[in-house]
Amino acid sequence: MTEITPAPIICILGMHRSGTSCLTGSLQQAGLHLGKYHSWNLYNQKGNRENQDIVDFHEQLLRDNQASWDQPPRKLRFGKQDVDTARSLITNYQGEGRWGFKDPRSLLALELWQQAAVELQYVGIFRHPRSVARSLSHRSGGRMTEDDGFKLWLKYNKILYAAYRRQPFPILCFDWEEQKFHDKLDKVIAGLGLQAGTDTQRFYTKDLMTFEGGLWDGVPWRVRRLYRKLADAAMTDGLGQVA
Repeated sequence: MTEITPAPIICILGMHRSGTSCLTGSLQQAGLHLGKYHSWNLYNQKGNRENQDIVDFHEQLLRDNQASWDQPPRKLRFGKQDVDTARSLITNYQGEGRWGFKDPRSLLALELWQQAAVELQYVGIFRHPRSVARSLSHRSGGRMTEDDGFKLWLKYNKILYAAYRRQPFPILCFDWEEQKFHDKLDKVIAGLGLQAGTDTQRFYTKDLMTFEGGLWDGVPWRVRRLYRKLADAAMTDGLGQVA
């Protein structure tokens, strides 16, 4: 009997407040299985679509590193037991068809997941740094400054871009106007072997877009440069070729 090779696990990558929930919800709508996920969240009208077991796993990893999502470690330290735990989380969803997960903390633990999973298939998304910084400030009640937001944006998105450079994968921009976003999303969905819904069933709606940035005054040059690189990456088909 021929052994069936499991389909790659889809991992949605992106910084907090950057459209990862919208992208994940859109892929779920197209047939991606998420397992246990949050369908409601105070800061996401349609839920952040995160698997709580994976979030808890990431949170514990960060605590073990005396770090947190907003105070990320320079490099995450982990051991064989952590890899085994991640592998067991994946095993729970074998036989569920196309399965995937989303948690922005995944970027901080990418090396671990690469060791734990037989095969990962990435889809990324990014957003204007000022939009992210404003959203993070609002969420923190003003405790997180704009500069803090820019530093976090740079930390997470440097990892996203480095992963893309190692092996290109589809990247979307949450700043795009709706039609452009959906055109690229449909190509991503088809490439993953999923099925796009009709326009009336779209997960994305304009009211999901809050704290639009636009202005670049005062944004550090390293952040601006990385945004341009991600924007160029988003114009490719995920294989490094211009779409």
